[in-house]
Amino acid sequence: MCSKSFILYFLRMLIRILEFIDKYIFGSACLLLFWVKYIPLNIKNPRKVLVIRLWALWSSLIIFPMVKQLKEFYGNNVEIDLLATSRNIWVFKNQWYFKNSYNLFKLKDFLRIIFSFKKYDIVIDTEEYFRISALLSAWIGKISIWFWEIFSRKICYNFAVRYSYQHQVIECLRLLVPLWIKYKVPKNLEPLKYTDNEKNKVNKFLEKFDWKIKICMHIAWSENSPDRFWSILKWKKLIEKLIDIYGDNVIIFLSWTSFEKKRVKNLLSILNDKYKKQIVSLVNKFNLFEFAYFLEKCNLMVSNDTWPMHLAAAMGTKTIWLFWPSLPIFFWAWPLDKNVNIYKWSWKNYMKMMEWKLEIDREKNIEKIEVEDVLKEIEKIIWSWTKT
Repeated sequence: MCSKSFILYFLRMLIRILEFIDKYIFGSACLLLFWVKYIPLNIKNPRKVLVIRLWALWSSLIIFPMVKQLKEFYGNNVEIDLLATSRNIWVFKNQWYFKNSYNLFKLKDFLRIIFSFKKYDIVIDTEEYFRISALLSAWIGKISIWFWEIFSRKICYNFAVRYSYQHQVIECLRLLVPLWIKYKVPKNLEPLKYTDNEKNKVNKFLEKFDWKIKICMHIAWSENSPDRFWSILKWKKLIEKLIDIYGDNVIIFLSWTSFEKKRVKNLLSILNDKYKKQIVSLVNKFNLFEFAYFLEKCNLMVSNDTWPMHLAAAMGTKTIWLFWPSLPIFFWAWPLDKNVNIYKWSWKNYMKMMEWKLEIDREKNIEKIEVEDVLKEIEKIIWSWTKT
């Protein structure tokens, strides 16, 4: 228990240290080296494009529509590479958009990037805040693109697109405008690709649950965002009510990795055996792509504000999302007309998030969402199935 708490504390401190280094050291480097973007170079016929996405698993998923349309516009005339980190690079495995993928946290790839001065005709930086991505964009790109809200970042780009405070899917697509690409707002996110072996493993696992209503619940969040947890007691009450109503017709899965293990264990420890028999833990059960296909086979996903929510939506699974303190207009499950986003606070007062002016009213937290609010939405969805 103590070792796990220490690891969690260490991860949070590491993130804060990285944020400090990025803000002050790389921010200062941006102010000193932004002039390299003005070096005149000819790119009438672009051949190499780099997309930067260094963090945030959910944001990695929602850049897919932009990259897909970029690839479709240029076709085979242009190679598109990816710069990511160990934090998120595995999300891009099996996707067809990228020629090469580089991990900034690997020394070999880091040195390759450092010695790639003006190698790329176009760099599209999809990071919101990191100064290091702005610095790298100016260094390795003949033309670099991103939004202009943070001064030390925006001076590094050739084209800084004004942030329009729309959903992140649309904001990422707007990065194509300086390239004269007329983007189309997608009806759905791009699903992750999985192999036949991964699909067969999940199908075998689900055989005994085939006839049941399959509901996946994601009850945790990342290591530095404990405020986004709906309480264990409310998850317990929701599960009990669902099983009381639907009996043996429902099976509930708790996802997904070892990070969720403690919370899943705590939840199971306070449930009566009557309910436990209809709950299955998925902790360490599947890899990412198996989990993606598993979500595709589920009837419903209920979750805190977390990246598996976006994955479920991308896989075409109906989702119910519990929001706080993120802004729904930026982050709610896409597409908006097929998913339910529950929040109990006036987020429209906090629109300057991209300028780090987001103020949190902690009196209006996630615990304002009641079990009955979520249960009502679940019943509406299940009722719609019975009518079809």
